[in-house]
Amino acid sequence: MKKNIFIGILLLVAGVASAQEGTTSLGFNVGFAEPVMYYRASSSAEKLTRQATDGIKLGVIYETTIVKGFGVSSSLNYTHSAHMGSWTVTPGISALQTKEDHNMHQLEIPVDWQYKFLIAKRTYLALYTGPTMQIGLANTFRYREKLNGEVIKDEKVDAYKIDEDHDGIPDYNRVNVTWGIGLGFHYKQYFIRGGYDFGLMSVYKDKYFNTSSDSGWNRKGRMDQWQIKLGIYFWQFE
Repeated sequence: MKKNIFIGILLLVAGVASAQEGTTSLGFNVGFAEPVMYYRASSSAEKLTRQATDGIKLGVIYETTIVKGFGVSSSLNYTHSAHMGSWTVTPGISALQTKEDHNMHQLEIPVDWQYKFLIAKRTYLALYTGPTMQIGLANTFRYREKLNGEVIKDEKVDAYKIDEDHDGIPDYNRVNVTWGIGLGFHYKQYFIRGGYDFGLMSVYKDKYFNTSSDSGWNRKGRMDQWQIKLGIYFWQFE
């Protein structure tokens, strides 16, 4: 994990250090995010299961134009996303209902190389691509059961501490690296940017499931993300 954090810091420093000339801007952004985890649910699963959470993203952004529209954009963002389940009746036991909620908290450092096309006075269309390092702060599941309308079970589980096969290795990885592509529209100091990030790392820290009652199977999974952000540059200089 320390190695991945160090790599992320190097990416950020490399982006900032490339600011040699041109316009430099500092601002903040807020927007919508949908982290999407794809994972192999069992040894017999042929397709990956999709699990999404929706939420808000906010952070500070740094941008510099190096030469002729080409530049770098980097930011430090916080994302909170969740999926709130609904009460469902347990098959065969109509009096028993279950509910599952999922909450995620993340920090991320994207470093995007971009090109901005001038389409009108102080109006630009931007194309960008680059890596993002994500660090999970919390990833919790809350399970509840009701019997005849009375809550009989209410527990929270931290995904980063789950060890399903009891081999001493936590199942899920707290660190993720993605590669994103996107579009941006900039007018004066205002902007809107949106794109998709493709997960490059496995979501599993323990990539092999093996118990005394299971011969073992390889886990597969990745974490992608949709996002769209609105922002303003409150400080710009050349």
